[in-house]
Amino acid sequence: MDMKTQCFMEAAKCLNFTKAAERMFISQPALSKNIASLEADCGMRLFYRDKKSSVRLTPAGAVMLCELQKAVKITDGILEKARMAEAGEEGHMVIGLRFGQIFNDDIKKVLNEIDVDYPAIEIEKISGGYRDLRIWLEDGTADMIVTYEEEAGLIKDATWEEVAVRSLGFCVPKENPLAAEKTLHIKDLEGQKIIIPDEREIFTVYDRFRELCMLEGFAPLEIYAPDLNHKNLMVEMGKGISLCTDDVMITRSPNVKFFKCRELGKVKLVAAWLKDNYNPVITFYHQMYEKLYREER
Repeated sequence: MDMKTQCFMEAAKCLNFTKAAERMFISQPALSKNIASLEADCGMRLFYRDKKSSVRLTPAGAVMLCELQKAVKITDGILEKARMAEAGEEGHMVIGLRFGQIFNDDIKKVLNEIDVDYPAIEIEKISGGYRDLRIWLEDGTADMIVTYEEEAGLIKDATWEEVAVRSLGFCVPKENPLAAEKTLHIKDLEGQKIIIPDEREIFTVYDRFRELCMLEGFAPLEIYAPDLNHKNLMVEMGKGISLCTDDVMITRSPNVKFFKCRELGKVKLVAAWLKDNYNPVITFYHQMYEKLYREER
């Protein structure tokens, strides 16, 4: 609040320029000059003045005092919320995860540290497909998502940091004869049913898989699942083989066997958020992740 406004508010409370000046530790002429300047800026009189130092508020002055008092309360509330956020005394962050995703150890450590150091901060987790994660980050449903770097690159104005490198491979139903093998290669999948998620959920690695199949001289026999959840269910029911990374729950199922595939390679798992998301909890997360990263190296 500038000096002119402070002089006005003090004078409006005292209804006496001399007393107001004394309370502000300035001279009465200086206070009068500031109020006159404010009236000139506003283009209206704020006080009725008599020959003595006592004054009365004009209707415009009364309205201005009332609204300024409201503004002061709002500003004080904003500052208090900012102070609490800075101290980690309150906060809420929504993290979006893929269906069946296992929390990466580094992310778990960071969130556990936030929970210990800032117990008043609430972390909410929601799960969905790749498309869901992108939409949730773009529309503000999620403050942060954990996905693959290629997926994060599809989101406008997103920024991210690497949290892990994951191996790609195949989940094979236990009743499939291929489950008895020690290793699997792309060429071994000729004639096998490959479960592919709906195109809205599709991850960029599927295009690479198709190209590798064509290089081996065959087109994959694809069957479709409506989403990632159904894809995992279909694998467990023995409907076909699926592509996945080694950080999803399906790889731990007793009904399937997971094979890493060197031909498919690896992918980077990242924590992504929008550049213009000013949720202070993201700052805490980033600071703690950087600390953890330095400690481990």
